Amino acid sequence: MGERKKQFVLLIDYITSEYSDILMHGIQAACKEADVDLYVFSIGELHNLQIPENYQYLSLSGLLTSANVDGIIVAAGTQMHFMTRKELSSYFASYKSIPIVSISIALTGIPSIVVDCQQAYKELISNLVQVQGCKKFGIMGVRSNSAEVRERTRLIKQYLEEEKIPKQNVHLWRSRFDYSSTVAELNYYYQVNGKFDFDAIICLNDEMAFACMDFCRLHDLKVPDDVLIAGFDDIERTRVSLPSMTSINQRLYDQGFLSVMTLNDIINKKDVPKVQVIEAQTIIRDSCIRNKKLKPESNYLLYEKKTDMTFFSNTVTTEWYTKKNQIFQINSFYNQMQYDISKEQLKKRINSEAQSFGLSAFAIVLYNIPIDTPVPFDYFTMPKKAYLFSGYDERSGYNSDQDKHVYNFDPKTKILPEEIYESGPEGFYVCSLFHKSLQYGYLVFRAGDYDLMIYDLFTKIISSIIASVHTFELVHDEHKKTKQKYDRLDVIASTDELTGLYNRRGLYEVGQTTLKFAKAMNQSGIIVFSDMDNLKKINDTYGHEAGDKAIIAESIILKGNFRSNDVISRIGGDEFVMVCPGLTKEAFLRIKKQINSDCEMWSQTSKSPFGISISMGFVEYPHVHFGYQMTALLAKADSLLYQEKRKKKAKL
Repeated sequence: MGERKKQFVLLIDYITSEYSDILMHGIQAACKEADVDLYVFSIGELHNLQIPENYQYLSLSGLLTSANVDGIIVAAGTQMHFMTRKELSSYFASYKSIPIVSISIALTGIPSIVVDCQQAYKELISNLVQVQGCKKFGIMGVRSNSAEVRERTRLIKQYLEEEKIPKQNVHLWRSRFDYSSTVAELNYYYQVNGKFDFDAIICLNDEMAFACMDFCRLHDLKVPDDVLIAGFDDIERTRVSLPSMTSINQRLYDQGFLSVMTLNDIINKKDVPKVQVIEAQTIIRDSCIRNKKLKPESNYLLYEKKTDMTFFSNTVTTEWYTKKNQIFQINSFYNQMQYDISKEQLKKRINSEAQSFGLSAFAIVLYNIPIDTPVPFDYFTMPKKAYLFSGYDERSGYNSDQDKHVYNFDPKTKILPEEIYESGPEGFYVCSLFHKSLQYGYLVFRAGDYDLMIYDLFTKIISSIIASVHTFELVHDEHKKTKQKYDRLDVIASTDELTGLYNRRGLYEVGQTTLKFAKAMNQSGIIVFSDMDNLKKINDTYGHEAGDKAIIAESIILKGNFRSNDVISRIGGDEFVMVCPGLTKEAFLRIKKQINSDCEMWSQTSKSPFGISISMGFVEYPHVHFGYQMTALLAKADSLLYQEKRKKKAKL
């Protein structure tokens, strides 16, 4: 297929947002102009503890080698919700052997493309105050550590202050970047205050702005007659909504295009600026036009032309039926694949299934042995052995249904077998294939005309299928199937239903076995007895569903900090026990400190009305009096736990 072109990788959290879609169009156009091949890695959100298996997306980091990648583009703005700028700079500095360009956030030592929103926000707020006469404002902010979010919020507050809007006339909500969270924030505010008398709401993205618009409709508030609403990002739907949505266009297309050109210049040994700034644009549409008499000197963009109702109706109707059919198709695919199938059965049908979703290229790459990754990681050690399970490329003509050759390769040196796949500027999307703690490989596809949300669901379904196939392979005859059924029943009997940890029975079965081996090997360790603080208060104040949420959060934090060989259990209510063979007192104290830190982070970022914390008592074994006796050790750890709880109460 000739000499390999340069290969760039875009690292982005998820492929399903319109932010990603707009950014991708600019990157694809630039890759075509620069004659560069593109891969898009969906890596999730770094350090997001709120979603237990979120870290599994990051396994694709193992593909970021100089053999696979000539340059990396980081959509850094999507990674700032749980990391500081310094932490993010440090993380990507570890890939220093590969040229990197950052988008939207200036990272230390990395050439960056950033957007300047100062003038855009100044023009927006000037219009709202001076022209539209707004006096009371709501800011739909975001609960996040992102420097970008903080800067946008600061600018809005600053320009409102410059327009002489009193602080008591400005209310700040802290939601998430999504529709449902925004509606929940507004509903809570309305329930508490019994009114909604804002003149204007400024949102940090368009999805939240649409949520505000729908909230107003449900409460008989007209936009723009009663409330003016503005968003951010200027996604496609802002142009055709009723009323059309005012937004700030941060020129994502231009950011993406410039990032590729900058990366290409770096590789070609050209000097590039440390930071390149793109000016955002204010787009005033109907949602912020109550007073049509605009100042002549205003220099922002103004869309006064009314929406063509025929075009709007046709567009919405066509989009609805198209997506309805796509959802029906992905649902049918899911239902058809719910039965246990063998690897060969899957291989016979998966290519045709992928083609039915309009994918012009498709590949399932599996590791020779699935990798267990029960603990969150920042870097993934890619195995040296993988193989192409199935796939095709309509461009090259390859199809595994006809070509029976088994393509084994080292994923550290190639993402796909280059002799049978042709990449290009439009990009291959790459997604992890995992189920719970097991990593199976990765899926690669060249997108068709379906919504990327459908392709994201397609990937998740395939992950579940691969997991099922893997389990199916382990069962060779009816005897093993029966044994597996009894094993599952035993696991259920030994597992806490709420958290998935061992229950009291599981603790005594596995814990005593662990202590038995420790005694035989003359091994020391630690038993930890812990419970949550103030769970009764949480239950009494917010209900048992909130209490369950708190317990689940604590279980995730415990699993994330103790080791894979530690026995972690919930023995009832808010009580947890950990049996930790080989763990030293010093190592446990470090774990305890991190657990306290994670509890504080969850309390600050979860948007729950309550915080969480946990008290711990621990005892080392073999104990001078109790040796390796499970019951006695637990009782001792329990008494030490309550000593710690009394100390906490004494400090209050």
